[in-house]
Amino acid sequence: MSRIRLEWNVETQKIDKFDSEDPIAKRERRRRTLRLIMLIGVVLAVLSFGVLVVRQRLLDVQSQLEQLLRETVRAETAALRIGDINTFLAAQDSASDTWRQRQQSVFREYSELKARHDVELTGRVLELEIDGERGRVVVEEIINGVRYAQAWFYRNLGDGWRHVPPDFSFWSQERRLETDAISIIYYDLDERFAQAISEAVGGWLRRGCQILRCDAKPELSIVVVQDSAQPVSWASDGTATLLVLSPSGGRMSLDAPFDQNRRGLVAEALAEVLISLRTDGRQVIYPQDADYLRLSAAAYLVNQFLGAEGGDSLVDSLAYVYGEEKVAELVDQLAPGASMAMLQGIIGQALDEAPLDWRDFVKWRLNTEADLIESGAEGDLLNLYDTGDEDVWQAAHQRYRTKTVIRPRAVLDQALTRAPDGSPQLRVTVIADVGGYDEESVVLFKLVDGVWKRAN
Repeated sequence: MSRIRLEWNVETQKIDKFDSEDPIAKRERRRRTLRLIMLIGVVLAVLSFGVLVVRQRLLDVQSQLEQLLRETVRAETAALRIGDINTFLAAQDSASDTWRQRQQSVFREYSELKARHDVELTGRVLELEIDGERGRVVVEEIINGVRYAQAWFYRNLGDGWRHVPPDFSFWSQERRLETDAISIIYYDLDERFAQAISEAVGGWLRRGCQILRCDAKPELSIVVVQDSAQPVSWASDGTATLLVLSPSGGRMSLDAPFDQNRRGLVAEALAEVLISLRTDGRQVIYPQDADYLRLSAAAYLVNQFLGAEGGDSLVDSLAYVYGEEKVAELVDQLAPGASMAMLQGIIGQALDEAPLDWRDFVKWRLNTEADLIESGAEGDLLNLYDTGDEDVWQAAHQRYRTKTVIRPRAVLDQALTRAPDGSPQLRVTVIADVGGYDEESVVLFKLVDGVWKRAN
């Protein structure tokens, strides 16, 4: 019996120890904890509500600013549409007389544009961005059914938005577009333009290397710049970096942001750099035939890039008759003093027997002759003539002395014939502006040691 009671006492001690806290104090402690949690919850709710109110207020202010900017754009385009110059100028920054004068010219340009074309100034805002007191919108225009975009810049001067000159620091974030062919650096505003350049120039590089049999694909960088005196130029640091002027500073086609003018200039620059790389930078000497052959090879590449069929350069006919691989052979043999005679070795045929188109070469040669006469380079001029013939030498000297030049507007035809002495002869008919009238004349060239020399 004593053992059982001992165990009971032990259990009683345990129970007493576990329930030693006062129940009333315990309930009070729980109430204080609950009140603290509730207070924290209320504070957090108030803070969250305050943040939401402030955020909504900022959104409301931003929305109001955007709405005011849209209304300003609509008023400005409506003024252009109906020809209200006063309303149009009221939307301009009045602090700059130069800018207002520029915008007066813009108003006149729109008036002339509407008179000549079907112009729809929709006022539709394609993009809108506000950064503090600065605003930028991209506005739609439709001309002859083609959609264009113009980037207009604004500043909130306290009494509303005013149209201001382009802000080059507000082209948004700088971006980089990398492909296996080129690297393009641009800003957000030129996203469409950069994509179009990437697609076109990447294909041109592949095509150019296919024609010229590049040992390695050249590394080319393109930087879209906001301000430049030239629409396309090479960077002055000597790297293969092409600077292309952003079209966003003016009217840009939405369907073809890489416009025809820039396409042609970029194609010419790319053709030149590919030939330079292929020739290890070797230069040619003007007015040697090599100068023309290099120009003609570049023109062939440009035609290939732009998809122009039936180019009229000598190299176009070379590729058509003898195969495209002959273009690379020609470029490889370009040297400072190279003459047309090297072409015979490339085609394996005498030039007077080759079915080549010489008209573009003749046009270049006659224009070169005119340049030499006007610049007083008699020695270089005589090198273009068959001076072994006394009559030809006298004719050349007479033209030089009297400053008589022919700048052909077109070369109408060509014929490979024989001179009275049986030597190969090229006979062409050219048309040139003489005293304000078109005048036809016949020009003869004689093949001397594989080079065409003027023979009359």
